[in-house]
Amino acid sequence: MVNRSILSVALALVCLSTCSTFVTAQQPRERSHVERFSTPEVKAEREEIAANEKLTVNPNDDQALNTRAIARIRLGRYQEAYEDVRRAVELKPANPDFQANLGYVLWKLGRLNEAINAERAALKLDDKNTIAHYQLGRFLLRVGQEKDLNEAIAELRKTLQLDPRQYEARFELIAGYRELGNLAEAAAQVDVLQDSRPTDPRVFYVTALLDTDRKDLNAAVKNFNEAISRDPTMYAAWQDLGIAYIKANHWPDAANTFAELAKRQPASVEAAYFYALALFNTEKTAEAESEVRRALRLDAGAVEAHTLLGIILASRGNANSEAADALSQAIALNPNSFDAQFYLGRVQYAMKDYANAAKSFRAAVKLNRQHAEARFFLGTTLELAGDSNAAMAEYQSLIKDDPNSVMGQLGLGALLVKQGKIDEALTALQHAVGLDPKEFEAHWALGRALALKERYADAAQSFQTAVSLEPNRSDAHYQLGLALRRLGRTEDANREFAIVERINKDFRNTTYPK
Repeated sequence: MVNRSILSVALALVCLSTCSTFVTAQQPRERSHVERFSTPEVKAEREEIAANEKLTVNPNDDQALNTRAIARIRLGRYQEAYEDVRRAVELKPANPDFQANLGYVLWKLGRLNEAINAERAALKLDDKNTIAHYQLGRFLLRVGQEKDLNEAIAELRKTLQLDPRQYEARFELIAGYRELGNLAEAAAQVDVLQDSRPTDPRVFYVTALLDTDRKDLNAAVKNFNEAISRDPTMYAAWQDLGIAYIKANHWPDAANTFAELAKRQPASVEAAYFYALALFNTEKTAEAESEVRRALRLDAGAVEAHTLLGIILASRGNANSEAADALSQAIALNPNSFDAQFYLGRVQYAMKDYANAAKSFRAAVKLNRQHAEARFFLGTTLELAGDSNAAMAEYQSLIKDDPNSVMGQLGLGALLVKQGKIDEALTALQHAVGLDPKEFEAHWALGRALALKERYADAAQSFQTAVSLEPNRSDAHYQLGLALRRLGRTEDANREFAIVERINKDFRNTTYPK
C-alpha cells in the first residue's frame, strides 16, 4: 500500500522543434493582460483551439498535432494527447522532439516500457536532446532495478552536462543516489540546489530525506517542517514528517501530523493508515479502529490496513475471532506479508489454536528468518502442540544463528525446565537475563527454575524483578507469593495473593461486563 513516488517534480514538456525558426532580431512583443494573467489551464485551452483551427485547414499538420498534444497534456487529457503525438510521429518519424513527447504521454498512461523505448528512439535521432535524456532517466528510476538505476543516473548526468540549469534533473539524481545508498553523491547534488535554489521548498524536502537516511531525525524534522511552511500543499513532506516522528518514537507528534494530513487529504489511504497507526500507539484504540476502518472503506485491498485492524482488535482481548478474520484477509491479499502471518499466529496462539498458529509462524519465519520473536513463538507453539523435539530444534537453531539471542536462550531454558533439566535451564535463563535485564519472561522463567531448585530467596528476587517490569501479570505475583511463603514471609506472601485476586477480578469485570 504504502508505495509513494520518489519525488514529485514539475511537468517537463518539449518545446516545438520549430520555435527557433521564428526567432527574429526583433524585441519580443508586449504580452496582453489576458496572456499575462491567464491560468495555465486557460492558456492550454487557447493553444488547443488555435491548433484545432490549423488542423481544420490541414489535418496532417504535424506541428499543430504536437502543439495540441502538449496542450492536452497540460489539461490532463492524456489519451487524446497520445493520439495526437502518435500521428505527429507517424508523419515525421525523424523528429526527436515528437518521439520524446510520445514517451512522456506513454508514461502518463502507465505504459512505462513503451515510454522508455520512445525516449531511446528520440536519442537515436538526436543524442543531445536534453529532454529525452532527462525523461529517460526519470522513467528508468521508476523501474527500480540496480542496472536501471545506474543507467538512469548516467542519463540524468548527461542532462546536466547539456544544460546545467535543468534543476529537475538534480532532484531526480538525488532520488537515484539515495536508492543506491550513495549518500555522498546525493549530498553533493543537494549542496548545488541549496546554493542555486535556496528558497525552493523541495530543496528543504530532499535535505530532510537525506537527514533521514543519515538517521539525523532532529534535522529531518526541522527541514520537513521548513518545507511544509513554504509549501503547505507538499503532502509528501507531511507524510515523511510523520514517519520521521514514528522513527523517533514521538507518537503524539506523529498523530498530530497525520491528523492534519488526513484532514487535507481525506481520500488518501496512506494518510488514514498512518493516522490510525499513530493513534493506536498513543493508546487511543477506539479512534484508531475507526480510522483504520475508514482506510479500508477507501481501499478494501489495503493489506497493511487489514493487518493493523487485526492487531487493534486483538489488543481488546475479547475480539480474537474478528482479529483472525482481518489478518486472514490481509494474507489472502498478500501471502508474503510477514506482519500479517506473524500476528495471525499470535492471535491463534492466544486462542489456543496451536496447530494453525504453528503454520502461521512457520510462514512468518520463512519470510524472515532474522525475526527472533517469530522463531521463538514457533518453538513455543510447537511445544504446546506436543512436539517438544521440534520446539527444541527451533530454539537450538535460533541460538546457533545467534548465540546472544534472548528469545533463543529463553525458549531453550523454559523447555529445559519442563524436561526437568534444571541446571542446564538455569545456565540458559541466566544468559537470557544478562542479555536483556528488562525481559519479563526471562525473569519469570528463571524464578520458576530457581524455585524448583528450592533456592527460594533467589527465586523471590527474580519474581520481584518480573512484577516490577509487568505489575499486572497475576502469574508473576502468584509465584512471588509462593516463594515468599516458602521463606516464611507469610504477610508479604498474602499481600501478593491479594494482588492476584484484584487483578483477576478486574480482568473478569473487563471481559464480562455487567
